[in-house]
Formats: sequence, structure tokens, C-alpha cells
Amino acid sequence: MNQLAKIVIVGAGGLGREVLAVLRACNAASKQWEILGFLDADQKLTGKQINGALVLGQDSWCETNRDESLWFVCGVGNPRIRSRIVEKLTAMNCRFVSVVDPDVRIPESVHIGIGSVIMAGTHFTTDAKIGSHVIIYPNCSITHDVCIADFCMIPPGCNFSGASILETGVELGTGVSILPGLRIGAWAVVGAGSVVTENIPAYCTAVGVPCRVIKQRPSVETIHAR
Repeated sequence: MNQLAKIVIVGAGGLGREVLAVLRACNAASKQWEILGFLDADQKLTGKQINGALVLGQDSWCETNRDESLWFVCGVGNPRIRSRIVEKLTAMNCRFVSVVDPDVRIPESVHIGIGSVIMAGTHFTTDAKIGSHVIIYPNCSITHDVCIADFCMIPPGCNFSGASILETGVELGTGVSILPGLRIGAWAVVGAGSVVTENIPAYCTAVGVPCRVIKQRPSVETIHAR
């Protein structure tokens, strides 16, 4: 009998619980994961059960629980915080794996990077590229030649027309639609329900129908500053 791969979810908040649900859906379809529990920065949660899964501890747990069969997936929504967590745990030789709900069909021409989470109801057509540590919530539509870079956050009901591009760390609101061939710059935030009809620059906040920039942050913003 093959031994199940062990997995730990980083972050025990709302997204972490959703990742737990995806892992359980994967196991219901084909038993593959031994879900050890969560890591969370809140020390008060250590030892507690959340949705039936144990909070194992904080990041330091990784230093004393090294195991070649152990995998991690980051269930923290904010792209900046997620990038810092991944950087820290990668330096501790932690390995990340992508988790895709069994409801989702991934065509052979679609590439999914490491550490990404794809939830139920999302539909891919062809030749899309999803980076590493991307979170895609339920019921998104991702069409031909779309490119979503590392650490992006895609909430429910977002629609990507052909060849649209999200650079690193973009955070969309629920129900955003992007017209064909447009680009949203790195670490930009686009408000819920927006319709993107022109390119959006990096390091800005944009909202509306049509979507317009309402705040521009300096491009020298230190993403990794605590």
C-alpha cells in the first residue's frame, strides 16, 4: 500500500479552511493526502482544532519536524504576506505543492506553478499559464493564452478574456472582468466588480466600470517590508 503524502496548510484563517476543504475533496475523489493540520502565526491557536484539523504551531514547527515526505501549501490571502511566508519557509527547505479541486479540469496545454490553489468551478480553455503560489477561488473563467504571474489573488467569479496578463502579486476583487490582451501591473489592486478596459499600471489601486486608477503608490514600495 502506497504511503500518503503529508501536507501542512500555512494559515488557519478563512482561506486556510477553504484549502482544507479542497484537500478533503481531493481525498474524497482519490485518497492522496495525510493532512497534518495548520501552521499559524497566532500562538493562541496552537493545539486547537479548526474544522477538525490541528493547529500544529508557528513557522518554527518546520525546524523540528523535517520530513522528506512533507509538503506545504500557503493558505494566506494577502499577496504580500503570502510572498513573505513562502520566502521564509523556502529558506527553511520547505517544499510547496499545488492543490487543485477534483472538479476542475486542467487541459494539457495549461501550466500550473508550484504552491497554487485552484478551487471548484473554475474553467480553463487552453494555453493558459498560472504562476506559483496563485490563489484562484471558485467559478473563475480563464481563457486562451491568459498569463497569471506568481502570488496573484483571484477571488470568485473573475473572468479573463484571451491573452490577458496579470503581473506578480496582483490582487483582484470579486467578479472582475478583463478584456482581451490587457495587462495589469505588478502588485496592483483592482476593486470588486470592475471591468478592465485598458492596461492598469503597477503599484496602484483601480476600480469601476470602466476601471480607472484612483491611487498610485510609489514603484519603489518595499513589498517585503514588515
